[in-house]
Formats: sequence, structure tokens, C-alpha cells
Amino acid sequence: MTVNKINFNSDLGEQDEFFFNKVDKPLLKQINSANVSCLFHGGYHDVVKKAVHECQKQGVSIGAHVSFNDKENFGRKIHSWNKQSLHDLLSKQIQFMIDITKDFHISISHLKPHGALNTLACRDEDLAYEITSFINEFYPNLIILAPSLSLLADASQNEGLQTALEVFVDRTYEDDGSLSPRSIQGAVIQDPILSQRHIKKMITERAIISRNGLILKTPFHSICLHSDTPNSVEISKQICILLQSMNIEQKTLPELF
Repeated sequence: MTVNKINFNSDLGEQDEFFFNKVDKPLLKQINSANVSCLFHGGYHDVVKKAVHECQKQGVSIGAHVSFNDKENFGRKIHSWNKQSLHDLLSKQIQFMIDITKDFHISISHLKPHGALNTLACRDEDLAYEITSFINEFYPNLIILAPSLSLLADASQNEGLQTALEVFVDRTYEDDGSLSPRSIQGAVIQDPILSQRHIKKMITERAIISRNGLILKTPFHSICLHSDTPNSVEISKQICILLQSMNIEQKTLPELF
């Protein structure tokens, strides 16, 4: 991040039309970049199209939110992989999002792994490099949105890809900079004011701060809010209020590079 600009992103198109109207559409008025479901972990084709169209209207940049093929567990269960299966997984989902955005005469700007694929890529160097080398070969213009202090971020930067480092407003951290497992009580921050304080401290310290109080200095370019976190719409409003009060301008991911 810089002193005066940052990106605010969220995951969209992952649920049904009711959720889209109740949560996704209000979020789109607050965020700058959207990680849109490619249907492997959740969502419906018509909802994804509506999400993309709304992004276009709101000037929100669009990313392919790729995951393991696992709707049953919302993409949050780790699966085995090999080079070929991973390449098929990535190419099908990226092409799906490219085809959707083409219908609206726009293009995708970034890629972000979802759920278990993201978690595993952040700690498995082989997977991190397999993802980023694939992107570097076939989609080198995509920005990689990766968690700060992760192996995925390291691999992306080492591949020479444009890499946006992100922190999470609605999740606590462990002392190694990884996200606290969702099974730990309080790992998902649902209170809008606590979320605001959480991210303000990270911005002020320019660091990830673990739930034990450890300060891990790191740059970051983007703040992520999961759309399915309870109170996500109110949390998003509080984040925008905070950024405005700190004179930090919100930008789409392409505008940061």
C-alpha cells in the first residue's frame, strides 16, 4: 500500500439471486474490485452474469475467483492435485470468466484463488509456483491477488507477475501471518466496529497483527472482505468511512499498477 491509496475487494456471485440482491449489490457500492465466482465452489450462471454487469456499471474491476471443484464444501475442503488437473482447473475457470465478461465488452483484470485452493497455495510452494507459472505462461497480464506474507505472493513476485498483496478485514491472524482457522472461536470478525479497528491498526502499523499481538511488518495493496461474513455490508460501510477519514483513496487493482 501507499500512504494515500488502497484497493478494497470482495468475493461476489457465490450464492443465489436473493443473496446477490441483499448482499452483493450493496457491497458493489463500497468495493473497488470483485473476485467473481467461476461456479466451481458456488453460485449460478445467471447470478454471475448479473454480478459482472453490476461491476461494469459501478466501475468495479473483475477477477476470476478460482477454486477446487467442490460446491458441496463451498471450495473450503483441500483436494489432491497434479499438474494436469490443476492446469485444467485454472484454464476452465479463467476461460469461463473471460467468456462472461466478453458479453459485456469488458475484460478481467486479476485472479484470486478461493478457499482451500488459496489456503494450500499460501503454504505449499509447489502449488504456489505451479499456479503462478501457469498464469505467467498463458495469462501474463493478469494481476495476482495474494495474501501478504504467503508463499503464493512470493511465487507470483518471483515469476515477475503484477502482484497485489492483500490483508483481511474480517479474519484474525496467527503468529506466522497465516489466517486463523475458521474453527477457532473469533477467527471470523463479524462486528463492524471491531473490523474497522482491526484494519485501522494494520494500516497504521503497516503490518499484519496476529491475535496474540505480534506485529508482522509487510506492505499490502488491498483489503479483502468476504461477502458471506455476517454483517458484511455494514462492515464494508465502516471500512469506507475509515479510509475516507484517513484520506486514503480507494482504487481498482489496475489503477494501482
